[in-house]
Amino acid sequence: MSSSLTFNSVDLSTYGITITRIKDNQTSFKRGVTQLDTRAYASKGKRESLKIDAEFILAGSSLSDVQDKLASIKSILTAVETGELIFDYRSEIYYNAALDEIDGENLTQKYISGTMSFLCADPYGYSTTETDQTDNITTDPKAVTITVGGSALTLPVFTLTAGESLSGPISVKNNDTGEELIWDNSLVDTDELEIDTEHWVVKKNGTESMTDVSGQFPRLLPGRTNAIVITGFGTTGTLQTVFRSRYI
Repeated sequence: MSSSLTFNSVDLSTYGITITRIKDNQTSFKRGVTQLDTRAYASKGKRESLKIDAEFILAGSSLSDVQDKLASIKSILTAVETGELIFDYRSEIYYNAALDEIDGENLTQKYISGTMSFLCADPYGYSTTETDQTDNITTDPKAVTITVGGSALTLPVFTLTAGESLSGPISVKNNDTGEELIWDNSLVDTDELEIDTEHWVVKKNGTESMTDVSGQFPRLLPGRTNAIVITGFGTTGTLQTVFRSRYI
């Protein structure tokens, strides 16, 4: 079976394109170095955008056919600014990618060889399968385990649904990272408290509620089971955890 790619839910193998080589293992950091009062040096790195180069062969029945197919592929790749890019050889991961360039040449009247380059401002790959786990809160505090794949810190959305009146404070802590978020306010039965670790926002019943927040947004460690502890949430609520494993 030949290897191709899917972009924005369109399988490009239907246009006769075969991916022959992919360069997508770049990992680069932009680092700032600061001299401390102690005369020691400290540095902090931030991942830079990812560039993916995919070499391809495009086959057609004639010169006009192969040119028409290439035009269709260009149209698909430029229809949106950023789309989900999935390669057949690693179909469980997608990248949020934008086309940067297509460079091709005619090998014969029926074949075009070239390279298509993509830029990912977000340099991480994401699992095509979303994890959606719900746990009953039956004790206070309550410990739950969440198993995460991937190779990069994962940014979940936690949703706590109250089963009783609560006066706060309520905390969500990842014992494996030490990161703990505390929300110090009240809830009543069926109220929802959403903690979005990617966007650093807490919402009560869909409305932003950041005034009473302290601590750190708890992320999930990759490739292992994480121990999450809920405190101050009574014994009749639920915790929903939604995330996609991330890959570096």
